[in-house]
Amino acid sequence: MLRVYIWGAGYYARQVIEEIDNTKAKILGILDYDERKQGSRMFYPIPVLSPSYIVGRDFDYIIISVKNYEPVENECRKLRIEEKKVITYWKEEPDDYVFKKRAKRVEGLIQENKMLQYRLDSAPYEWGVKRTPKITGGAGLLKKIIKDRSSLCRFGDGEFEIIRGNERPWFQKLNQSLGRRLNEILITEDERINIAIAQDFTGLERYKEDVADIIREYMFEDTRSCILRLLDENRVYYDAYVSRPYIIYKDKRNADEIFPLFKDVWRDRDVVIVEGEYSRIGVGNDLMECACSVSRIICPSRNAWDKYETILNKVLEIVPKKALVCVSLGPSATVLAYDLAKEGYQALDIGQIDNEYEWYLTGAKKREKIPGKMVAELLVEQDFELKDEADYRNQIIAKIV
Repeated sequence: MLRVYIWGAGYYARQVIEEIDNTKAKILGILDYDERKQGSRMFYPIPVLSPSYIVGRDFDYIIISVKNYEPVENECRKLRIEEKKVITYWKEEPDDYVFKKRAKRVEGLIQENKMLQYRLDSAPYEWGVKRTPKITGGAGLLKKIIKDRSSLCRFGDGEFEIIRGNERPWFQKLNQSLGRRLNEILITEDERINIAIAQDFTGLERYKEDVADIIREYMFEDTRSCILRLLDENRVYYDAYVSRPYIIYKDKRNADEIFPLFKDVWRDRDVVIVEGEYSRIGVGNDLMECACSVSRIICPSRNAWDKYETILNKVLEIVPKKALVCVSLGPSATVLAYDLAKEGYQALDIGQIDNEYEWYLTGAKKREKIPGKMVAELLVEQDFELKDEADYRNQIIAKIV
């Protein structure tokens, strides 16, 4: 049985005590220079002692519990304690034979504490104690679009972070002009254009728990308040997660309702898809099969904003106004849908709807690679080769890459 002392009777001492494997080590005492703590019952039955107590005594290790450990290491040297007998708890190289899975447990505690902070911060909004935006759900939005043939501009974390001047989506670098355009669109009052924002405020219980916690982490501290300042509390918005109806939800009946409504949006319509090079929306599945026809304008898979004017002008040049334009270009899609709506088109920012539909068809439990298509959330090597590209290539009417 190893005989150990803990140096430091402060905040982290109890955590260190709990981490020590008591089948391998016995704690003989807590060392601390604070005379008010010495002799107390703070850690009964472990006594709090003066560090000088151990001089000349036999023991195996001293475990330094304080985070600011360098001064204590110096004191150990002054007391002529062998360096090999000093374990510094907060250093990167722990002695796992003394601790109970120390590294994993410490990281787990840190993450658990952070998660609880995020949940506590989010709770007043989730419970309706604090003001939140008015957001109509995806089904109501799609029924409205089917009825009045209005357009859709979506704002998620990527769009809001660009407005705030922060880097966020890896597929679109920060650009001030893009941020200004997004801010302009967010406050539009054009009745032909539906403004959708991510429902990250209330109803988080509908999402899978890990998803809800990711949302709470993103909204923590100043993010939520900044977004709220950008929004009009008297306005009714729509749910931007309409294009993500499957993978984040506990109840998959949401997707059962949303995907048929999307199909009704473009049923018997001539559809022009403006998409990133490897999006390939509707390829290999029946998502777009009820459309009268499908054409494609292929754009850069990254930083589409760099060629935005060329993309916009090409659509205006070759796409008839009776066509339904569906856009999947990251934050640039929000602006393109808006500009086309202003020109008299019906244009929809449909985001990652095709990825969601692929996962829905296969019953996927988490985001996973889709052969031949880009999955924006997966920063891993992906295979973009298609088994049969003939039909897809015949649909391409322009290419801007």
